[in-house]
Amino acid sequence: MQELKLSKAININGEKTNSIQYDLDNLTGESIENAVKEMAKIGYVSTVQEVDSILHAHIFAEASGLDYQDMKRLGAKDYIKATGIIRNFFLEDVEDSHQDNI
Repeated sequence: MQELKLSKAININGEKTNSIQYDLDNLTGESIENAVKEMAKIGYVSTVQEVDSILHAHIFAEASGLDYQDMKRLGAKDYIKATGIIRNFFLEDVEDSHQDNI
């Protein structure tokens, strides 16, 4: 379990919080599918998943147990940090496999 320290506190489930716990190691294919399904409900289709911040926000919500609406209420800096965590998580694996093939 890891922790995202927020630069601006928000209310989640009626409680003010300065950090969000998340667990990337327990993400599954189902986690990704849930994120994609949630986006489809609002008519959004991701084209380049590796750099799609909306998809990454949905996946961060999955990894932290947050409702996606909580993600949308994060301060801009914290939203970028959260989505960056997911982007880096996936790109890190892509870069590692690319290095293995060289």
